[in-house]
Amino acid sequence: MSHAVQIAAITVSLAATVTALTMVTFAARTIVRVIRLGQPDPTRHGQAPRRWATMLTETLGHTRLARWRLIGIAHWWVFIGFGALFFTLVTAYGQLFDAHFALPVIGHWWPYELGTEVIAAGTAIGIGVLIVVRLASLPSVPVRKSRFAGSTAWQAYYVEWTIVAIVVAVFTLRGLEGALAGVGSYSVHYPVSYPLVRAFSGLSPTTLSGLIYADSTLKILVSMAWFAVIATNLTMGVAWHRFTAFVNVYFRRRPGGGVSLGPLQPIRSHGELVDFSDPGEDDVFGTGTIEDFTWKALLDFTTCTECGRCQSQCPAWNTAKPLSPKLLVMGLREHVYAKAP
Repeated sequence: MSHAVQIAAITVSLAATVTALTMVTFAARTIVRVIRLGQPDPTRHGQAPRRWATMLTETLGHTRLARWRLIGIAHWWVFIGFGALFFTLVTAYGQLFDAHFALPVIGHWWPYELGTEVIAAGTAIGIGVLIVVRLASLPSVPVRKSRFAGSTAWQAYYVEWTIVAIVVAVFTLRGLEGALAGVGSYSVHYPVSYPLVRAFSGLSPTTLSGLIYADSTLKILVSMAWFAVIATNLTMGVAWHRFTAFVNVYFRRRPGGGVSLGPLQPIRSHGELVDFSDPGEDDVFGTGTIEDFTWKALLDFTTCTECGRCQSQCPAWNTAKPLSPKLLVMGLREHVYAKAP
């Protein structure tokens, strides 16, 4: 029976992986092509070392989100978990073929196993906090009191509960691994999952192996479903920003950091400075159509997470006027992806 479960798990998981990765690859290429349709902006290049330093500082340090301390800390754990728990996905693929599989060299190294469980626990707490914050701030009467007013709710819920499902799968697999390995006492190798190790310890090796095959498949399917969903929703900024945010921060206006305030930037048309004493016949002043935006603006639209912080601080929105910076960006994003190329 266990062998049949294993064969089914391998077949389903590999088929889902090939399908989802193919879909997300084509989707990523489409996004890149759309962004490259924007007008050139030569001010976004140069000073690569400073840009790299700023990007790493602002992303790894969450320097912007740190202003909202609770949310910033919670999001940082989810951010770290998204990257660090990738190795548990690699492990899950190996466990499809061998229930005892562990990553070479580091798989049973106690710092790796300790770090994995601590990060998974932090991710679970972090996403729990973010779910509670969202539920406590649902758009209701009055709608304008919620920064989530106008956001695409189902996309946020889907991302949040996908993370919950992955964390549950990680800890379940850790408990099954420990039980299959015959762990009999608490150790730093299973600092959080030890109660699950004990709970599964009464099962036979055959049953444990079958459960590992099944749980690995579940973890893979949840991950691949996420890729498939974002591949069919190119404007799903709450998901795509996990990839585009790094690029967006790298190409920020000020290479060394800092907010983009101060004097008005020189006006350009087709990437060139406009000579107002003798403007060209095809010079464009400002943006009248979506084609007039720069590629960086299109990247900004793509990266928007619909968190609503801009909206919550907008004087127009807070005085019951129809303008919302978030809804403006969302509308522009939908428009560019509907119209391109």
